[in-house]
Amino acid sequence: MKDKLAFIRLPLFLVVLFFIGRLAMGAMGVSYDAANRVFSMVILQVHLAIIFGALGRSLRRYSIWGSITAVLLIVLVSQVLIWAATAFSYLAGVDTFFNNPTALNATEPLPFGAAMGARAGGLVANCIFGGILGAIGWLLGPLAPASVAESRDRVRA
Repeated sequence: MKDKLAFIRLPLFLVVLFFIGRLAMGAMGVSYDAANRVFSMVILQVHLAIIFGALGRSLRRYSIWGSITAVLLIVLVSQVLIWAATAFSYLAGVDTFFNNPTALNATEPLPFGAAMGARAGGLVANCIFGGILGAIGWLLGPLAPASVAESRDRVRA
């Protein structure tokens, strides 16, 4: 597990950066749609799942389950940040992108319990989807760059 946490430092940094970016854009009064085009955490998760699923195979020689585990850790951290920000937004009585009805797939503001239920469902669904994308990434692993030493060996062969 320690190896996988070291492997996903960059994606975790990006997840936190996008999280802070969403908070900052919300505080600046940017519209939800405009901010979502710049800092969509779910779209980021999709890209990271495919790329790090592939890199897990090509660089770290992870099995398919190893790549899926690394991707699930990325998605889990992202979803926990979203869940916690939603809870904080409701408990603090602050309007943020995390309790915006559009973000909760609703047309009008949801009560706290319904919002947290929606976020819990999103956490589970996004982890499942992330695992599938991690497996697809793993299948694409031979297309990803390998380590420098291995690349030299391929060129010589």
